Amino acid sequence: MLPSLSTYISPLFSCHAMHMVGSDCLAAALCCFCPRACVHLSMLQAPQIRVLIFLSLLCAIGGVQRIVADHAASPATLKIGALLAPHSTIGKEAKRSLELAVKHVNANRRVLNGKTLELLWGDTNCSASAAMDLMSEPVIAIIGPQISVVSHFVAHMGPTTFVPLVSFSPTDSTLSKYQYPYVVRLSRSDRAQMEAIARVVGFFGWTKVVALYSDDEFGTSGIYALSDALVGVGATIVNRIGLNPAAGRDGIGSALNQLAQMGSRILVVHMQPIMGRILFNEAHYLNMTLRGYVWIVTEALSSVLDKISYEDEFLKATQGLIGTRTFIPDSKKFQTFLHEWKKLTKNETAGMVDNHITSYGLYAYDAIWLIAHALDKCFSQNRSFPFHPSNVFPAEARGNPELAKLNASQNSFLLLQCILNTEFTGVTGRIKLDKRGDLEGSSIEIVNMVGRGLRTVGYWSNATGCTKHASHLASRGTSEITKNNAQDLDSVIWPGGTVKVPREWVNPNNGKPLLIGVPDKIDYSEFVDITIGADNTTRFQGFCIDVFQAALKYLPYSVPYTLVSYGNGSSPPNYDHLVERLANKEFDAVVGDVTITAERARIVDFTQPYIASGLVVVVPAHKEETNAAWAFMRPFTPAMWCTTFVFFLCTGVVVWLLERKKNPTFRGGPLKKQFVTTLWFIFSTLFFSQKEDVKSTLGRAVVVIWLFVVLIITSSYTASLTSILTLQQLMPTIQGFNELVASSVPIGYQAGSFVEDYLLQLHVRKERLVPLDGLANFADALHKGPKAGGIGALVEELPYVQEFLSSACEFIIAGDEFTKSGWGFVSCLNELG
Repeated sequence: MLPSLSTYISPLFSCHAMHMVGSDCLAAALCCFCPRACVHLSMLQAPQIRVLIFLSLLCAIGGVQRIVADHAASPATLKIGALLAPHSTIGKEAKRSLELAVKHVNANRRVLNGKTLELLWGDTNCSASAAMDLMSEPVIAIIGPQISVVSHFVAHMGPTTFVPLVSFSPTDSTLSKYQYPYVVRLSRSDRAQMEAIARVVGFFGWTKVVALYSDDEFGTSGIYALSDALVGVGATIVNRIGLNPAAGRDGIGSALNQLAQMGSRILVVHMQPIMGRILFNEAHYLNMTLRGYVWIVTEALSSVLDKISYEDEFLKATQGLIGTRTFIPDSKKFQTFLHEWKKLTKNETAGMVDNHITSYGLYAYDAIWLIAHALDKCFSQNRSFPFHPSNVFPAEARGNPELAKLNASQNSFLLLQCILNTEFTGVTGRIKLDKRGDLEGSSIEIVNMVGRGLRTVGYWSNATGCTKHASHLASRGTSEITKNNAQDLDSVIWPGGTVKVPREWVNPNNGKPLLIGVPDKIDYSEFVDITIGADNTTRFQGFCIDVFQAALKYLPYSVPYTLVSYGNGSSPPNYDHLVERLANKEFDAVVGDVTITAERARIVDFTQPYIASGLVVVVPAHKEETNAAWAFMRPFTPAMWCTTFVFFLCTGVVVWLLERKKNPTFRGGPLKKQFVTTLWFIFSTLFFSQKEDVKSTLGRAVVVIWLFVVLIITSSYTASLTSILTLQQLMPTIQGFNELVASSVPIGYQAGSFVEDYLLQLHVRKERLVPLDGLANFADALHKGPKAGGIGALVEELPYVQEFLSSACEFIIAGDEFTKSGWGFVSCLNELG
């Protein structure tokens, strides 16, 4: 028992004591508490000093009485409120977890210094009335509410009641400490899981998604966060479909039926499990869960997919969907908790073991331990938690007596600071709050519904990106982040049982296929070949068609189209007329051997060239006349022969001059004999058969150099002579394009092509231009020649010429390619790309 206050205070009021206290001592004592008092103490008289001492003692008595009252009001049992929806799946789970956590805390002697926790339950039932009743009780902290909309209401009461609100399930991103200072949250916010969904969308290369959400605070907040996250991966929400939470099968089915008429197939669902169950059943009825669709669900739905036993219709509807949920790392604490959980649920379910628990239940368990550790810090500072009426006066309550009854807890701000600064390892892993009052880190598990359970296909965190291995979440550095690495996620089994990644868009049911024109000509079937089968169906084949169909496979969506031939198949179609019809919207696109030109590009759009092209000149080749008897002289020109002979003589003279003094072979006999010997020596080196010895050092050096020169000369001569004797020498009758333009010979070109306009721009007379149909006409006209009514040269694109020369070897390309262009696919302006 504390001593009586009079024991300490009564001696101070005796006259003797007042007389003994000098004014100087009093001044020094008061200056310790109020430095400004020192300025005026010298001006005070003794009676005034006595009054001042009396007032100071009254304040001290009030402080001591408050400390005594705090100790007297500090109960042995601390009450914690819990706002749940006990009839919901998450509410039932959270209630069990909270009771189990309180049981473990009360049994642990190392926390709370002998005090115990007690839970006071409030049935929110998606309303705020129970929250008001609970906040009128002496609770030091509140766990919940379970629903976001109720959380906002209770959070507004924080500055009035000073009671910390520890949330374990609401995901609304606006529930932050910046807006609501007494709110802390252990569950992952919408911002974290929507960022994970956005990375999944970017990983598979999709750019357009449809958002299906409940049209309430829970749904709209999540979709806003999704929209912001998709911007970071270059994607966007093309359609937002908000569904009334009270809508039944008819309302949801009507919205899905409208969605089925659209082309987008990437669907993100953000709603509560009850509403999600109706949605997927209706989608299955409308055949929207078959191959080609992609369903992505958030944690509200994915967390319970493998927990609740649904009927077969729902299981079929959810096959192949992917979802995100909080990743809970395995640990000894987690396994111990699961063991207790199994025993608890087994007793409550009459022997039927429910091994599953969502992250919400685990965070509810850790929320109790977070408060317990924070209370420990407060008790270590000798703080207690008495209650007093709130600052809401009846006039401010606006006629609502419930607001005036709210209790306010003293030292709750200290408890809030202790909660924010508490760090420990719970069953969900490391528990530490950031400046926003949210749990630090954001590890998300990406799951795929297969059969009756979920399989993990990868993980995501804001520090590491997507990965297939949970160990990378802790070990991988931010410099190694990759968004679209094909190895970062395991293969997904999509709706319909396929592993092929679906495309993000298909032709809507109420849309029409693209009408694509294909030029039909008699020749060049390697490029475009149009045939009519026995069943009277038109078949389109060839290189251009193959390239077009291969390009479509790389699109993230499917493009329905219909190919229509243009031309009669017996003569080349006019390509300029075909392009004009496309510009007039008679076709949606043109696929074929269409050359990209400046004139055409003014009225239509071209893709990038898929084959290089350019104009060349083709002329008849004539055989070069040669004399076989003198063919051995042709490898070298006369100048080369003269140069070789001079080197031959000079080398012999140099060797003779260097060897004649030392070598008897080059010295003996008359001068004529020495000359013949020297020539014989040099001639024999041409065949590397010389027999004379070279004895001087300089002579040997000269011979080595000469032998190297001889090796090059003989090799070149042998190669050239072999070519002359074995290959037929063909020479063009016209040497190039410039010579052709300057001449007066007729020029042939493929009818319907742009070559005519090109040559007219170069001031070639129109009378010289001869349009030709087909490869056979090309060969006949070239064979006839200008004198017999044919042509002297053919100007054509290189791909056509290469095919033409593969069967007509008597013609040859004169000169080089004199234009550069290419073939591309064509569409109306601003329709592609």
